[in-house]
Amino acid sequence: MLRFIAPLPVFVAPVFASGDCETKREIYIDNSSTKVWKTTLCPQQRLPFHTHDFARVLIPEEAGKLKVTYRSGKVRWVNLEAKKPIFLSKRQGAESHQDLNPGNQVLHLTLIELKG
Repeated sequence: MLRFIAPLPVFVAPVFASGDCETKREIYIDNSSTKVWKTTLCPQQRLPFHTHDFARVLIPEEAGKLKVTYRSGKVRWVNLEAKKPIFLSKRQGAESHQDLNPGNQVLHLTLIELKG
């Protein structure tokens, strides 16, 4: 679970804005079994440091790259293929990190958090 957004059935939380693009998160489902949200990550924008309590499946709408920087200084690059799901483990999400869109195109990422 991301710790910087309060859970609501449908919620849009702006994180950063850049020109006509707004980095934000829209929550679609949040119950005891799963949480589903869509993150819009604008070019050259990053999310605040956060952690996750559960494993997730990430489904990018577009191809691109995601730079994940951990508080420890470790960096992980994630190559995104349009519509190809990526499994993100609970262990990966437990360490405080922030995500950066280093590209020039907006990224739309659907995440499914597996609470069970």
